[in-house]
Amino acid sequence: MLFAASWSLSSRLHGAFQSYALSNIVIRRVHTRSGIKWGALVGAFGVVVYGAVMVGAVALLHDGAPGWINLIVLIAFWNIIKFAVLVPVSVVRLLRVRHQERAIVREYERRAGVTATNA
Repeated sequence: MLFAASWSLSSRLHGAFQSYALSNIVIRRVHTRSGIKWGALVGAFGVVVYGAVMVGAVALLHDGAPGWINLIVLIAFWNIIKFAVLVPVSVVRLLRVRHQERAIVREYERRAGVTATNA
């Protein structure tokens, strides 16, 4: 019974975070074909922004802010990791997609008897 309740709660939280958390929305948008070319730039920007948020929250903690600010530090650190991983993943996916698109164009040109120099 407890396992089922925790499973249900975690799936609902996962759905809510995927729908409303800004970092998840941005990363999901980057994983589309139209957004994949922006992956490296968005990832670097996300690392810088969340790094600044984390540094600011740590500074507040050192000045005597309440303990719940530690949650902001943890969330910012987790988002830094997500955006840091986004950079190489999006570059590899972009290279793979462009290679596949070139292969499709070459196959079309081969079947149609058209080359890039003839066009």
